[in-house]
Amino acid sequence: MKYLACVFLIFIFAPSFAYSADDPVMRAMKLYEKRHYEEAAAALRPELPSMGQSRQGAAHLMLGMIYMKSAELYRELYQESLSASQDYYKKLSAARGQSRSRFVDLYMGEALIEAGKPGAAAVYLEKFAADEGISPMYRALAKADLGLCHYLSNDKQKAETLWNEIDTTDPEVSVQLASIFGRVGRKDKNPVALCELSLREAKKSRKSPSIRMVKNIISVYVRAGLTDKGLDLLKHADARAYSYREVLGKSKVINFYDPSLLGDLSMLYGQACLAHLEKAAADATVRDPAEYYLGEAYALFGSIDLSAKVTASFIAASRMPQQYKDRIRVWQAADQYQKGRQTDAVGIWDELSRKQQLDPDLLAEILLACARVRAECPMIVKRAENVVESGEGKKLYALNFALGKYYLAKKNQSKAMSCMEAGRDKSNKNKIESNDPLMLVDLAGLYYRNKKFSEALEIYFDMSKQFPAVRQIQETMQGVYAMEQKSAGDVKIF
Repeated sequence: MKYLACVFLIFIFAPSFAYSADDPVMRAMKLYEKRHYEEAAAALRPELPSMGQSRQGAAHLMLGMIYMKSAELYRELYQESLSASQDYYKKLSAARGQSRSRFVDLYMGEALIEAGKPGAAAVYLEKFAADEGISPMYRALAKADLGLCHYLSNDKQKAETLWNEIDTTDPEVSVQLASIFGRVGRKDKNPVALCELSLREAKKSRKSPSIRMVKNIISVYVRAGLTDKGLDLLKHADARAYSYREVLGKSKVINFYDPSLLGDLSMLYGQACLAHLEKAAADATVRDPAEYYLGEAYALFGSIDLSAKVTASFIAASRMPQQYKDRIRVWQAADQYQKGRQTDAVGIWDELSRKQQLDPDLLAEILLACARVRAECPMIVKRAENVVESGEGKKLYALNFALGKYYLAKKNQSKAMSCMEAGRDKSNKNKIESNDPLMLVDLAGLYYRNKKFSEALEIYFDMSKQFPAVRQIQETMQGVYAMEQKSAGDVKIF
């Protein structure tokens, strides 16, 4: 429903200028409706400074909508990549003899830090940092990470001692430390200045920043609120690039990726979403639709309190049709659930589902909210299942996906897979133009966890055409599949 509604929202609430076919907002809108989010942002964002004041509100609204979808998608991709990476690195680290990867200890350690397991991560990082056969730069990176493990394990003095011993001459090491300082809130270390200095050094040597450097700098920029700097840096980066390639023989090459890149992109896009929607909400011509999206965006990427404030304001004063007020009541109830008012929240969802039980889009919105806050909503699920059983066609795709998402949150994989497969366009089963990318990512994850590797890889192959960073999940899953099949030739990266 949100894709189809965007034309309505902008045309109804920003009628102050004529839209031509080649207008940047129109071009971005068409790309957005095809789920080409990165293309849509690239088509509109550079045009924003040259637009007249009367057009700014609609442009900010459109960019906010684009970045919201991007942030949600990369959050899902991050979780899938983190899970698959740990599986792959665990298998690699179990090898023995000369064929064992040495760099797996670095990347396993970093993946475990992302997974919230600093104690387990330290074991791998200590082993890697002690290997004198590895280049000093990579050993320094491991020591920086090891310091973070100590810091997260409440041994801050040990972390400081280790960080102070590191030679930061190499820009890669300096930026790694800057990212860590930003992560733990050490503003006294001035992580932004460290990043800017490293970028200048890279420019002097005419070297493009590595993907590891890009990831670390984006992490610093996001935490410093420098959203535009992060987006500008990303424009010139190759999101498909591996972090390190280890050659173990003529026929054994391992590409390592850092799943935290996807998490940093999610934070960057979430921050951009909020910035643009807040600017749109300050424009009277698009205030209503901007607040409509801003209520959800605050809940996803900002503050529950701000979300509650915006949704209440929208419900009280918006001129938008009732169907939009019903949907924002769904998000308002989710805010209440998270603030401890679970009975009130479920009551609102139940009321809306009974009142509009023939509206599959509203039922889908309610189920997605239940899944997000992990609420028990059995009566709503039953109503949704009755609607699905009595109907068919594309208008029920979103409801099937929402049911699948609910069951996935309840760890019922078989039901989740069945619902999501039913919510898929059968004639264009892996095309993002015909299927919600979030649903495809969840479905690929279910296929992977149920050993249906080919099906998962097919989804990521098509997704990577629009989202290059998906390459890291694609290749990691291929690695798991190849090792389980005992043959590197059983699957191929397309």
